[in-house]
Amino acid sequence: MNLNTGINLRPWREERRQKQQQTFTQLSLLALVVGLLISVLLWQSTTASIAVIQDENQLIKNRMTKLDAEIREVANLREKRQQLLNRIGVIQKLQDNRSVTVEIMDQLASSINNGVYLTEIERDKNQILIEGSASPSQAVAAWMRNLKEQPRFSEPVLRSLTTDDQSSLTHFNLLLPLRDSKQ
Repeated sequence: MNLNTGINLRPWREERRQKQQQTFTQLSLLALVVGLLISVLLWQSTTASIAVIQDENQLIKNRMTKLDAEIREVANLREKRQQLLNRIGVIQKLQDNRSVTVEIMDQLASSINNGVYLTEIERDKNQILIEGSASPSQAVAAWMRNLKEQPRFSEPVLRSLTTDDQSSLTHFNLLLPLRDSKQ
């Protein structure tokens, strides 16, 4: 009889288990390496995306700073423009009213009667305050009628009228409104 034919003395189960264990270890290490590589690639990709976004944000901040400076410059230019327009308006108004004082004095002089003496003339915007004295008191009334007829003056308003008995002069205080020069 041959005894070799029925008995297998090799530990085949244990070899198979070791081979499976070795295959499992190799596959586990391979999965770990692949997982680490994927993690590193994802981390690098995320870091690169963050860097790109930060660069874009910095570029936007720089552009906003430049735009803010330009906006301030435009606001300053608008303010200067408005100041210049105001100055031009004042100059044009002065130019338009250049001859008004001469016309006022001319019309005052041409309307004055004999016996009326002016002691003070003061202009306050669109009115003239006049103080003076007159020899007969009727001269003030006649002069007021003459003033009303002048194109530059409105209805005169007599604010006070006092008579000095010693000098026989009548002292008056008169408010003379000016008409608009465009009428």
